[in-house]
Amino acid sequence: MTMPRRGNERNRAGDTFETLHRGLTVGLISTPRDDLKTCSLDDSIADVVIHNTENYDYFPVTAEAGGSVVGLFHAVDFMGKSRPAGRVREHCHPQLEEDLIGADASILDFVTEADCRPCRLVVSGTGIVGLVTLSDLQKLPVRAALFALVAGLEISMSEAIERSFPAPEEWRRFLSQSRQEEIQEEISKSRDRNGFVNELLFTKFCDKRDILTRLPYLSRRKKGLRDRLKKIEKLRDRLVHANDYAATPEEARNVCDVVRSLLELRQEIEATVSGATAASDSERLERLRQAVHDPLFVSDLNATMEPFAQAESKWWESEG
Repeated sequence: MTMPRRGNERNRAGDTFETLHRGLTVGLISTPRDDLKTCSLDDSIADVVIHNTENYDYFPVTAEAGGSVVGLFHAVDFMGKSRPAGRVREHCHPQLEEDLIGADASILDFVTEADCRPCRLVVSGTGIVGLVTLSDLQKLPVRAALFALVAGLEISMSEAIERSFPAPEEWRRFLSQSRQEEIQEEISKSRDRNGFVNELLFTKFCDKRDILTRLPYLSRRKKGLRDRLKKIEKLRDRLVHANDYAATPEEARNVCDVVRSLLELRQEIEATVSGATAASDSERLERLRQAVHDPLFVSDLNATMEPFAQAESKWWESEG
């Protein structure tokens, strides 16, 4: 009965995860169209750069002032240059399908590609309603999405550890003596307050990281796994402590890379745990098949079933 319940909990957690991220949409972090600073095809690049006092990296380009958006001008390519020559039309990037993203797309949909596509025109219905760029990764809804993402990974890590080491003593041995003592102290305090639930709840991310790298079906990639988890942990700590995590373009691109790694790792952990569980079930089934040829097992089985057979026989006699 326990295993199906866990499976249902995992399914519900997955549903909650998807629902949460569907609610954190690109529309929450994009700059509305009415607030966009645009330029037209016939504007001189020098004028655009001079008047770009806010240091915007990208400008939507219109065919004429106030007209429809026809592409993007990468102002970042001309920053720091003295009186760049030419007109916007000569450097306008035409509006392509990959430059568009729906206002109702999840923030993660944007983050996972933002280092390759740092500027996207946001569409809703039949028109462009805003703009989202790499610099928007510092906004609060992104922080919420990333924190939820890391929390989801930590849940998957806990499930993998719990499935692999049902008894807490089994996974505790992979932690330092000081961490074991600290965890035990927290558990004792919780029990005194009648608040104890699960020993793994008292572990930190770094504890789960150290235990996870010892799992037999993940340990083959131990070094790479540890490096990935350390990068994720670094992002987690910045999110938790309200520090800047994407203040520069380089840091923002690094966030995109870590997020992709996190999503892949979470999927990998869940897949390998499921595979290991399936393999374990197969092994148990094979042992049962072999047991029917074991005289001692058959003898014990007959001895166990004999009382039930006698009870059934008496029941049929009473019915007759």
